[in-house]
Amino acid sequence: MRSVKLGIVGVGNIGCEHARLVQTDRVPMMNVVALCGRTIPEEFDVPVFDEFREFLQSGIDAVLIATPTMHHVEAAKEALAAGLHVLVEKPVAMSVAQAREVAALVSEGTQCAVMLNQRFHPAYAEIKRLLEQGTIGHLVRYHWTMTHWYRPDVYYQTSAWRGTWPGEGGGLLINQCIHNLDVLQWWLGLPARVHSHVAFGKYHNIEVEDEVSVYFEHDNGMTGTLIASSGEAPGYNSLDIVGDQGMIRFDGDAVHLWRAEGPVSVHRATTRDMFATPDFEKERVNLSDMGQQHVQVLNNFADAILNGVPLLTAFTEGIGSLQLANGILYSAWQDATIALPLAENDFEAMLQARIQRSALRNPAKIDVHIDMDNSFR
Repeated sequence: MRSVKLGIVGVGNIGCEHARLVQTDRVPMMNVVALCGRTIPEEFDVPVFDEFREFLQSGIDAVLIATPTMHHVEAAKEALAAGLHVLVEKPVAMSVAQAREVAALVSEGTQCAVMLNQRFHPAYAEIKRLLEQGTIGHLVRYHWTMTHWYRPDVYYQTSAWRGTWPGEGGGLLINQCIHNLDVLQWWLGLPARVHSHVAFGKYHNIEVEDEVSVYFEHDNGMTGTLIASSGEAPGYNSLDIVGDQGMIRFDGDAVHLWRAEGPVSVHRATTRDMFATPDFEKERVNLSDMGQQHVQVLNNFADAILNGVPLLTAFTEGIGSLQLANGILYSAWQDATIALPLAENDFEAMLQARIQRSALRNPAKIDVHIDMDNSFR
């Protein structure tokens, strides 16, 4: 069987996880043949490179970029210029403007993807299917509380780049909630207007955001709200999407569906019972086992390279979540309702001003326990 010769740049926590997955029989069309990074665990018996350009010329077919966010754009540009296929960890960039610079370099025949693995979350994939089928009718409102992204201080203290403007270009929105923002716009499209309230360093000694509250307006009349935090506990993951003929609820574990016997708008207009409510049937939705999420992205990326199948998470798919993440920050910085698509150049100027006033930190030398399974929420 043909296989993709994969090189991974950035062999920290998530880079090692990807390397281990590729080495299993769950990713049969791909092999890790080179690594690039400062510290490489001994478990990987492949050539190791300190210099990125030498790594790009080592005979690999594709690059998986798992570096800190601040290096995603330049690494992707250099890999594409070298004629290699590229898979970038989320987020694709700090900003929409930076992401578009990369997208413009993708040539025909080159596969360029992003690790939007939560599109393969069984609950999120099922919600996508229910919405596409029009199961709950015309959509009117949604709310998502995502306070399950708790991070203790040591998460930031032991890193030079986490929780800094130059390292990430944001915090909670760009690092953790970028997954939720991706599936939100995947399900519902981008809102037309955003108004946000954002707290910077409320729970942690960081300069970027660790709590957000957002109000969205769509041109079709649908509205939405989002609350997120990386500092409160016990947190939870709770989603409601309400339509004219029912509601979808995700409680962090299961998907529940309420189906109305008819449109709620008709009941509201025609009932003569002053305190009546529509009748609904409620069910717990069966979810399919889609397998490990990252494996799905890796297999699709390899299949696209070898057999030309469409990418399920093409690089440009990562721009929608950046529209939301950047837009939420932009609204907070302006203290105003802002329109989407984003005023990309204005946002970029404000972001770069914050980067120029900041710096990476000196990481603390603390012995830490790391269980990556706890990071995938």
